Amino acid sequence: MNISIIGRQFGITQAIYGYVTDQLKSLVSATPLKITSASVVFGREKNRFTTTLVLNCKYHTLKAEVESFDLYRSFDAAVDKVGHQLYVLTDRVRDHRGVALRDLEYAHAETAMAGEE
Repeated sequence: MNISIIGRQFGITQAIYGYVTDQLKSLVSATPLKITSASVVFGREKNRFTTTLVLNCKYHTLKAEVESFDLYRSFDAAVDKVGHQLYVLTDRVRDHRGVALRDLEYAHAETAMAGEE
């Protein structure tokens, strides 16, 4: 996975870089979807920080933008938003797979046998 971290109006320190990569790797390891790249853009205006997080999956793009007075808090909120989007997307992808016909017939046979007893 390619990770791009950009800071506007301030520099990215090693502590920020390490924190962001750790959080993104834990987010990616928790989902079965293949995430190809992640882009994080931090912006600063006076005393406010804006975090824009974009994850690119195979057929989907997930985006979250959060403003806060703390850099780490804004990044954590963006990760939470994208994590929820990943959860919903994973649930939606899994729901489209139907039940196999043999499993359906097996379940029907079990209920019929239970009704005879």
